[in-house]
Amino acid sequence: MDLRKERILTAVVSDYTETVVPVGSHALAARYFLELSSATIRNELSELVDDGFLAQPHASAGRIPTDLGYRYFVDFLLPQEVVEPQLRRRVRQGFEVAAHDVEAVLEVAAATLSRLSENVAVVTGPANPANRLHYVNLLLLRPGVVLLVEAAGGSFAYQRELDVDPELDQEALSAWASLLTETYRGLSADQLDASPPPADAPEGLRALALEVSRGLRQLGGRSALVIHDGVRNLVRQPEFEDPARLRAVLEVLEAQRILSDVLGRLAPQVGVQIVIGHENTVEELQHCSLVLTSYQAGDQAWGTMGVMGPTRIRYGQVAARLQLVSQATGEALTRLLA
Repeated sequence: MDLRKERILTAVVSDYTETVVPVGSHALAARYFLELSSATIRNELSELVDDGFLAQPHASAGRIPTDLGYRYFVDFLLPQEVVEPQLRRRVRQGFEVAAHDVEAVLEVAAATLSRLSENVAVVTGPANPANRLHYVNLLLLRPGVVLLVEAAGGSFAYQRELDVDPELDQEALSAWASLLTETYRGLSADQLDASPPPADAPEGLRALALEVSRGLRQLGGRSALVIHDGVRNLVRQPEFEDPARLRAVLEVLEAQRILSDVLGRLAPQVGVQIVIGHENTVEELQHCSLVLTSYQAGDQAWGTMGVMGPTRIRYGQVAARLQLVSQATGEALTRLLA
């Protein structure tokens, strides 16, 4: 794309982001290009439509950016925005009140990001593939059935009912739990798998060790998704005045497992990723853009956070503020989980 087309595409994106009104040649000439005639701008707009970067809703309307147009803008024309120092201070101060609880930190992150972006904010809890075992407990629920409880990393715990020998009583189970804790405390799932119980250990104990390893792996991939009530921001967007379109997006937001999987697949561990419109693999999100990044809590735990909004989202501003909140979240959780 030549320089003039890039300037015109940037102007259309900027204008449409603010007004949600298709942009015409006369408006562009008056606001941005006093040196160009409306006819010249009209020709450039037509070529941008032909190339797929802009669309014309109907014959007499102005132009709006397409997903391809937004992608070109994001990849090649997006200005680097800087968050002012005063806002940086306010954001970091906001996390100080949540310094004693993981969930509270995530709630502050989602609320802050929603407010700063004026869109929906999503945050997943820190997941650590190398989670290390803290303790194991076995509680007898009824003859032949126990509740396995294990803790690893932060405030997360794994619980599961298991079948065992009906002859086992609570005293024996407590002894097994103590043995498992003493043997495997501080180990990751991979290390635990490489250190099975002795060959002469009771078969039931060997099965419990395998279940402890399975629990560690589930805790390592755990994402406690937080969705702030920034969904109200989505409702106010003209793009979602269609009830069917809005309902489809809200259903995805409510299906936390689906959204958590989407975020986990997309979010990078470094930098910002932007997914625009039809680039989303989930059909219900193909009228939305996602701006995503990761935060780091401690040495190995990672979480995902992002902003969801219409495709005309303010990409530069959102990306800069997202990175700010990501850094503040990681710092708060690192202090908490140390």
